[in-house]
Amino acid sequence: MFEHIILGAIQGITEWVPISSKGCVIAAKVHFFHSQDSLNDLINYALLLHLGTFFAAVVYFWKDIQNIFRSCLAPQDDSRDGRKVLIFLLTTTVLTALGQLIINHADALAHSLPHAKTAVTSIIAACLIIAGFVQLKAPAEGERTQKDLTLLDGLILGLTQAIATMPGLSRAGTTMAALSFRKFDKEHTLKLSFLMSLPVILVGNIVKNHHAILTFGPQWMGVLASFVVGILSIKTIMGFARRINFGWFLVTIGSILSVAILTGMLD
Repeated sequence: MFEHIILGAIQGITEWVPISSKGCVIAAKVHFFHSQDSLNDLINYALLLHLGTFFAAVVYFWKDIQNIFRSCLAPQDDSRDGRKVLIFLLTTTVLTALGQLIINHADALAHSLPHAKTAVTSIIAACLIIAGFVQLKAPAEGERTQKDLTLLDGLILGLTQAIATMPGLSRAGTTMAALSFRKFDKEHTLKLSFLMSLPVILVGNIVKNHHAILTFGPQWMGVLASFVVGILSIKTIMGFARRINFGWFLVTIGSILSVAILTGMLD
């Protein structure tokens, strides 16, 4: 039970910061708790712990979620912001699912061409670092909010979130970087990134962890720990939202990937 609580706490903290929460949970389970589970089981367990941060985000953004659902029933002239967010979330979710299928089918190619994965990751890392420094040099911060969402934003962020499912990439950090690059303000960069995760986490767990969800066991202590720590950490990050320069997110993610490539972690 202690193991599940610690791993849940790790998930609760790392979900909102620009490092791979899934990678951190798997690394801790293997190196600190000496797990002998298969890679597939480790990934599914890490995904299950995401349910804790899923409910943490639902609680924190409950008013925004209510507004999104109300937009489905509201007259055409009302709740425009909520309707735009709903279309954005539907678009990103569908593209993430399609992107995940493509990535899974391309996995065989990556094994047959061992340097392909490293080459693609190197390009991603370089683009993130360059984009980060460009943003750090920009004279003004982004001013776009959810009322400015467009279909292009949904397409770009959906593809970005799909790419972020690759091992070692941070979903939160990568989507925050993309939203920031699209000139959204800091608060909406955080909010939209977190909202984007909700349908993906829910659907992913229904598909891959339906047996574990219906089984009562110690893994639920990990989910509970993830929820509690997730609530505390998301409040902290949102509290500092106006002080964060998200250009550093791009540079940080790109640098982490570069180090991983140089040390052979992605081979």
